[in-house]
Amino acid sequence: MRKLGVLCVALVSASSLWAQKAVVEEWTTQVECHTPVHATQHFKTVTTIQNEHGASLALFVCSCSKNDKLTSFKGQVTDASGRVIRKIKESELNKTEYSPYLAIDDYKLYFDYTPPVYPVTITYEWTIDSRNNLIEFPGFWPQTDYDVSVKKASYKLQAPKGMQVRYALQNMDAKVEQTDGTNDTEIFSVQVENLPALKQEPYSRPLRERLPVARFAPTVFEYYDSYGSLASWTDYGKWEYSLIQGRDVLSDAERQVLHELTDGLKTDREKVEAIYQRLEKTTRYVAVLLGIGGQQPAPAAHVSKNGFGDCKGLSNYMRAMLKEVGIPAYYTTISTDNPRLLRDFASVGQMNHVILQVPLQNDTLWLECTNPQLPMGYVHEDIAGHDAIEISEQGGRLVRLPVYADSTNLMQNDISIQLSALGDADIAIEQHTANRQYESLIPLLKMDEKDRRKVLLQMVRTPQAEIRQLHVSEDGANIRLAADIHSQKYATQAGKRLMVPICPVHRGYTVPSATTARVGDIFREMGYLDVDDIELTIPDGYELEVRPKDMQIDNAFATFAFTLQIEGRHIHVRNRLLMKSGTFDKALYPELVKVMRAIADIYSQKVVLKKI
Repeated sequence: MRKLGVLCVALVSASSLWAQKAVVEEWTTQVECHTPVHATQHFKTVTTIQNEHGASLALFVCSCSKNDKLTSFKGQVTDASGRVIRKIKESELNKTEYSPYLAIDDYKLYFDYTPPVYPVTITYEWTIDSRNNLIEFPGFWPQTDYDVSVKKASYKLQAPKGMQVRYALQNMDAKVEQTDGTNDTEIFSVQVENLPALKQEPYSRPLRERLPVARFAPTVFEYYDSYGSLASWTDYGKWEYSLIQGRDVLSDAERQVLHELTDGLKTDREKVEAIYQRLEKTTRYVAVLLGIGGQQPAPAAHVSKNGFGDCKGLSNYMRAMLKEVGIPAYYTTISTDNPRLLRDFASVGQMNHVILQVPLQNDTLWLECTNPQLPMGYVHEDIAGHDAIEISEQGGRLVRLPVYADSTNLMQNDISIQLSALGDADIAIEQHTANRQYESLIPLLKMDEKDRRKVLLQMVRTPQAEIRQLHVSEDGANIRLAADIHSQKYATQAGKRLMVPICPVHRGYTVPSATTARVGDIFREMGYLDVDDIELTIPDGYELEVRPKDMQIDNAFATFAFTLQIEGRHIHVRNRLLMKSGTFDKALYPELVKVMRAIADIYSQKVVLKKI
């Protein structure tokens, strides 16, 4: 699904350094809506880049299309004294039509500039003429990155009085003023001043959820000769349903194939799985976003014939196949970026993806038709817990996708370490990952053997290691890994003693900095469970001299237990860490640092074996 609206901004990259890298001196957006299908949009940005960390702010990028045309542009660069050191003309803009999609109306105009000195002030001013696609107006995004403050920014929208313009503000301490304009128009304006720079902190909410933004949209719209209302999510859903209506027709031959495939199956779940597997084998993801095709799916028969489609087309095709075998399913729009939709402000631009909801008798399946290689019904990290709009003939209904419980995001390691008197070791690892921890290892399935071995050596703390055997397999939302590793120097010799690591996994367990000047609350998006069962065999002629103490932690962030037991020549180590997801008061940050440091210390502990 295409993200709507004209995007003309200076691109930025986040910096972890707490030093202001730029100041937005002025950010102005002026929109004049002449008719429901025609608007002129004027933009101006004046940005002082303080140092090299803000260099990417010098890049100008403007998204255009055959319906959004750049009609004017000028740029200027001045140094700290105000001297003009560079003027930029429209003829200097570069055009790129590169896109991951097969066909798309959009193209980008850009100017890539590297400041020769700092500080430097860059001014860009441009105008876009938009026709036939005013499903929403440009948003107001005066702040775009960490470490960037804003002195003054304003937004002004002039529209015919009868248009019924709606708006919504997020993270913005401002009001939208409504005044009468000339020629029977109404003006909507908002202004902000002296916005402080946002600080990037460990375990904070994503930047996109913290930035101030104002959204504007007409209630009733005309979009590529399609008419609809955004008065509510219900109305939005009615418009979306009108775009898919009649596009679920399949050929007689395909209908016969579907019945041959499913008529002998006993349950609806079995039928869904059979058809989902068929989708995987017969289609691939390819997007064609021309005109209203940015919002409307290709007919199911076209996707079937061509063997490809985008998220809209593939979801609609899957819906059509399920309908043929008597299983209802709902076309569902969702955002992979924004977990929460504005409940009282329906808009197309809040969504960028389509999935399929299949309500079965004892379960609701969420199908990612764009990537049917995922296990059927697996809710991946880009949509888990996100709001979505279920589309039906009755309209749109706000729903929320499930989130896997922290304890189900599992990594289980069963490890056997056969240590020799010389300090080398044979290590056998069997690892099982599930749900979100499974998802993080999916790339392993697509790697060749050489790259898999490189990744494994990064996961396992084994000096001078050689992987002798490695096997990786997938079973639903689970990955199982089995490896035999030989380390020539697993333990360190010191006279008659061997210093032996007790946990060869969780390499590089990170601990955040212990700064006390925390600004925002703590946010951990994913919780997980790590369980390690480790058996270390003591070599002949040695005995255990020094061991770490058992430890237990139980607080708001985690429960952790470490135990070590001795049985003859075998040392048994068990780690169990349940890291919890959620939002926590910023005052607890020192406690988070403390518990993570304690866990890291245990993972890096050693036992001391003494020669008898």
